[in-house]
Amino acid sequence: MQGAPRRSWSPIACRALPRSRESRTWIQLGAFLALLVSGCHGFEPTVRRSMAGEAKCPEDKVAVKSLPGGGYAAEGCGKSAVYDCAWPDGGTRVCSRRGAPAPATMPGTGW
Repeated sequence: MQGAPRRSWSPIACRALPRSRESRTWIQLGAFLALLVSGCHGFEPTVRRSMAGEAKCPEDKVAVKSLPGGGYAAEGCGKSAVYDCAWPDGGTRVCSRRGAPAPATMPGTGW
């Protein structure tokens, strides 16, 4: 009497086996955290660029920290400012210095 044919397992075949639900959950969690951390710069780079341009100071000399209740404080080259930031409809991130006059626009155009 012959038994069922014997299967030989290769490393490639083992990798193709489905993973357990727990290991898939950890992989998904890791991927989510990687995405979260990679996009988690907040507005600091935008504030740094804005301050560097306004203060005529190199970006690497500008320190930015988040303020409780919103806004960002930027210091560099002996100057400091507080910025409020927005990300309208997922478009371009915009940061403006508190107390700065609104940018000039052409009446009736929205520009």
